[in-house]
Amino acid sequence: MGKDLLSAIAIPELTGKVVIVTGGHTGLGFGTSIELARHGARVYIASRSQSRFEHARRDIIAECSKREVDVRFLNLDLFSMSSVNYIGHFLFTSLLLPTLQQTAAEAADKGSVRILNVSSDGHAKLAPKEGIVFSDMNMKAYSVWARYGHSKLANVLHSRELAKRYPDILALSVHPGTVKTGLAAGPISSTPLYKLIKPLVELGAPGPRKGAANILFAAVSPQLTLECHNGAYLLPIGRLSAPSKAGSDAKMAEELWEWTVNALSHVQVDE
Repeated sequence: MGKDLLSAIAIPELTGKVVIVTGGHTGLGFGTSIELARHGARVYIASRSQSRFEHARRDIIAECSKREVDVRFLNLDLFSMSSVNYIGHFLFTSLLLPTLQQTAAEAADKGSVRILNVSSDGHAKLAPKEGIVFSDMNMKAYSVWARYGHSKLANVLHSRELAKRYPDILALSVHPGTVKTGLAAGPISSTPLYKLIKPLVELGAPGPRKGAANILFAAVSPQLTLECHNGAYLLPIGRLSAPSKAGSDAKMAEELWEWTVNALSHVQVDE
């Protein structure tokens, strides 16, 4: 990651901070994990693959050789809930909320306890215009692109509702920008035409290391406050933006929350 980008984010010393990064062994997650570890945070990489974690950990240690880093494995399998893409992350966040609330109550730096949902501008461009389709939450009648946009819209609404229900925790959703990651593998396999236009879509786009900049800004920037930014949606880098009409719909956010709680009511969590 270039020095210009690091100075733009101004990542502070993070000793004493604890971070959980879902999928932190690859892509944007790895780009996030390595920079937070480099600045002293204890980083838990939440993944269902310990071997991939070990590979990522070795890479982080090798690159951050000037200081001791604390990178740990958190076994997390959200795959069984992937039919509605965001629902596993909702459950994981819900399980963490008691600890997050307690930490926020004890923290001297208000707004330092944060929940980030990585969304996309696809929540506006690709989701159905009516917003969340409660009658077909698995989106069986829709394209892979619409399903992607639908899940990213759910991320935006989740952060919005978290901010309303837990005002002492800074909840944000972020669009990382166009980034060269493996995300396009699904669309390419389902819509072969995308293989032809992919080079144009990603022209000039950074890789996941630099592409993690907006996530890192949202995670650590002291410019973001509970009073002004709770529930906000951020464009790269750190630009406050209004989400789509559906993404700004408070009633839809509440309805999605209630639907999700009901959908998860039968789920048993292994300790």
